[in-house]
Order: sequence, then structure tokens, then C-alpha cells
Amino acid sequence: MLNSARKPINGSRIHLVGVAYKRDVNDMRESPALDILELLAKRGAELSYSDPFVPELQHGGQRLKAVDLAAALASRPDCAVICTDHSAFDYDAIVKSGTLIVDTRNALKDRQAATIFRL
Repeated sequence: MLNSARKPINGSRIHLVGVAYKRDVNDMRESPALDILELLAKRGAELSYSDPFVPELQHGGQRLKAVDLAAALASRPDCAVICTDHSAFDYDAIVKSGTLIVDTRNALKDRQAATIFRL
């Protein structure tokens, strides 16, 4: 997705939307978001995340605190990656933000925008 905008991962600000293992729980064990976080960090991305169930996380040398999703979107990250499809997230606001979005959970299945990349 970043390549389509002519941006490298290295130095890009990438915001993870949800990091818990599954929707509406606080369990981090075996969360795919941890692998995504680690891969992006190794490639030089500047990472942040929002998750109402996980106030802070430590993984792969990264120690992060959750930030409010609206505030994160207002800071205009280069990309948002939906890793966990919590019901508390405002998906319309994510789409309207104009941020490039990688949707790994099909959370935006009913929404269309040129900024959405679905896995």
C-alpha cells in the first residue's frame, strides 16, 4: 500500500488499529498484530497503536502505549493497519481520514475507498 503512494516502510508512520488476539477481548497471546509490529519495526517504521482493551504492550524490543484512535488519525499517519476489528472503533472515521488503510480483518467490507487495501 505504501508503495502505491511512493513511500518506503522505513521512516513511515504506521498506526496499528487493534492489537488484541480477537475482537473485544484483552488477550494478547498469539495475536497476529505482534508479528506485524515486529516486521514493521525491523523495516524501520515508526509505530503507534490504538486498542481499548490493551493499554500498553511490550514485544520484540518495542514498548508502546495505546493512543486514542481519533488523535492518531488527526496526526495523519502514513498508513493504518486494522489488525483487530473491535466493535468500539469508528470505521467510518478511519475511512474518512484519508489515511492509507490495510484491512487484515475485513472490517471495512461494506465500505469503498481508493485508500483501502484488503488482504
